[in-house]
Amino acid sequence: MGILKEEYVPIADSLLNSFSRDLNFFEAENYLYNAAYLSAMQNKTNELRTKETSDAVLLLQKKTTQELYALGSELAKPMKLLNIVFEKAGIKTTLSSDVIKKVNKRNFEGVLSSLSSLKNVVASQSALLISSGMKPDMEKFIQDTFDAITAKSNEQSAYQQQRKAFTSANKGLYKELYVCIYK
Repeated sequence: MGILKEEYVPIADSLLNSFSRDLNFFEAENYLYNAAYLSAMQNKTNELRTKETSDAVLLLQKKTTQELYALGSELAKPMKLLNIVFEKAGIKTTLSSDVIKKVNKRNFEGVLSSLSSLKNVVASQSALLISSGMKPDMEKFIQDTFDAITAKSNEQSAYQQQRKAFTSANKGLYKELYVCIYK
């Protein structure tokens, strides 16, 4: 997997810190890595940072992504408890564990798929699960969470499409900074 465009500036910043600190060493190893090269890389990084920070869509996308991750994190405890209920009820399924694993891997399409299947199991075994300690509103909780993650995922996708347009418009600048990173 390659570097995402939104990671270029933080990576360049990290490289610039190291390069600035060790400029004499780099220049001794290769005369091309000198103060002029450092300055050019700083300028490209700052130019791209300025464009990105003025990009409101990027800020909205980051906020939406954080909100999506928070929704996923809120699933951990109920899914662990539901897993215990499944064991007590003698129902063999890994769906609640699958949800947690997919949240941890940031695979929200997979989370939605597992939640949908989980809702079906909970609905079909509701009486047994409630008698084994499941909260009576678990099916509603799963549906509400499914709906919230779906809405947030759709919102994130819309921002990603807008960001693609931004990165396409600034493709040359990203390419120039990429060259600096990989030199």
